[in-house]
Amino acid sequence: MDLNRLDDRLKADCEKCAALCCVALAFDKSSVFPFDKAAGEPCRNLESCGTCKIHSDLATTGYMGCVQFHCHGAGPIVTQDLFSGGTWQTQPHLLRPMMEAFWVFLRLQEQVLLLKHAANLPLPEGKQKELHAFLDELCPEDGWSWDAFEGLDHAKVSADVKTWLTSLRDVLA
Repeated sequence: MDLNRLDDRLKADCEKCAALCCVALAFDKSSVFPFDKAAGEPCRNLESCGTCKIHSDLATTGYMGCVQFHCHGAGPIVTQDLFSGGTWQTQPHLLRPMMEAFWVFLRLQEQVLLLKHAANLPLPEGKQKELHAFLDELCPEDGWSWDAFEGLDHAKVSADVKTWLTSLRDVLA
């Protein structure tokens, strides 16, 4: 994986998403959300065209949780790579699989972000090779296919990345 391409892979691009954060994520009424919302329930501010009707006023209308949220590219990867631009809005049967994939990619993209930061460390050659192997696995050169996604043991990869990141303490101490 070319480290210069990581910024593109981690970019939240709402134009290339199906408003997955607005439907897949749950939140409780709090200082950062003015009402409760269950996972799978579209936000009451989500318009039928897939945009937020109060997006420019989120910070002033009690939605700091939305302002602070960043999917790190999970939404566009799910919408564009896995579902070829399909959306749950026009194909309701896609809602559950899109949400499930989105939840997985939120975690995977957080792993990619952590690895990107680790790439800036003065790592020995062996650790650099391991880092690039993780990035190659988590950032396929041609994007994600459904088969590649289903074939990935995402829990194992996440655990392996966590163990690898923890091992950097010994290397950098």
